[in-house]
Amino acid sequence: MKRHLLFVASIALFLTFCQRSQEASTPSGSTPTQTTASAATATPAPATQTTATQSTAAPPAAAPSGSSIASQETNWPGITAEVTEFRRKGNSLTAKVRFVNTGSQEPEVEVHYSQVYLIDTAAGKKYEALRDEKGEYIAALSTSWHDRWYQHVKAGAPATIWVKFPAPPPDVKAITLNIPKTPPFEDVPIQD
Repeated sequence: MKRHLLFVASIALFLTFCQRSQEASTPSGSTPTQTTASAATATPAPATQTTATQSTAAPPAAAPSGSSIASQETNWPGITAEVTEFRRKGNSLTAKVRFVNTGSQEPEVEVHYSQVYLIDTAAGKKYEALRDEKGEYIAALSTSWHDRWYQHVKAGAPATIWVKFPAPPPDVKAITLNIPKTPPFEDVPIQD
């Protein structure tokens, strides 16, 4: 039992060291630019999370299950969109949106990432979703698509998407998120 606890503690210490090393190597004074056809500042795929029992690739962690930062009714029947994470790290900002079906139908929710963007109303800037060198969005994508996500959302089975944007300057503490068929999520607080 003691060896097992020592092993788990060693892994936790190693992961903490790796995370701090990665944060220290991220430039904090650089200024992001708006994206164009392809983003030269595209970030690599999400980091690999490791626990004592498994290792899986996943986007950054969200708010605790069931909680949300902001919520909006959508134009999809019975679907509510909830922002569960809005985190700035280095030169990128990750947004996670959970679609919850509160109705009796199973509508197909379709998100074209060309229609997903951030607006800094105070500075008059628009930040489009980041793309990689192949032109694919750095976001949750449906199989065989490079620009969208879609899924029939069943009642009781929420679906979550994530998308990366260039990070606004550190002095911007809240920004507006726009996704299709949903009113704007205005002044969403940015988690640092």
